[in-house]
Amino acid sequence: MIADMKNNIIIHWSPHSVPLRFYKMLKTDLHHVSNDIDEIAGGSYGVIVFTFWAHLVFHPLTFYVHEVAKIRQAVLALLMRAPDTTVIIKSGNTGGLKNIFQSDWLAMQLNIVMREMFSDIDGVMYMDVWQMTSCHYLEENIHPGPVIIANEVNMLLSHICPS
Repeated sequence: MIADMKNNIIIHWSPHSVPLRFYKMLKTDLHHVSNDIDEIAGGSYGVIVFTFWAHLVFHPLTFYVHEVAKIRQAVLALLMRAPDTTVIIKSGNTGGLKNIFQSDWLAMQLNIVMREMFSDIDGVMYMDVWQMTSCHYLEENIHPGPVIIANEVNMLLSHICPS
């Protein structure tokens, strides 16, 4: 969590729950995205941003659809209790590693599922950053370089504070 009291900004970051290939956190500290969204009050100053794909390219598409369906229900419930909440979903990006276990083809399938499952919900913005990594001069990497991250942050901020 980061707090900027001068500008009244609080940022809370959290990884998704298992399956997660990240061994530096206790499993008890990992929460399902849908459960975290259920705990958010929302409101006109609330902004929810999430991406949910990278660690799931190792699992069947049906598993991913099930997980995204739970997140969709949580987002719908959030927008019912606080319709003026801003919800932004960041797409996946190209990863650089090209093998049978992790490929851009699999990641693109997850992007399509995420986009389609939220496409009919008013107030949910899908921030498509696929081209930022696939067409950039930097080498493709599951964790993009600083210039790509800066572009993604600028795009994010243009959705949050457009004026």
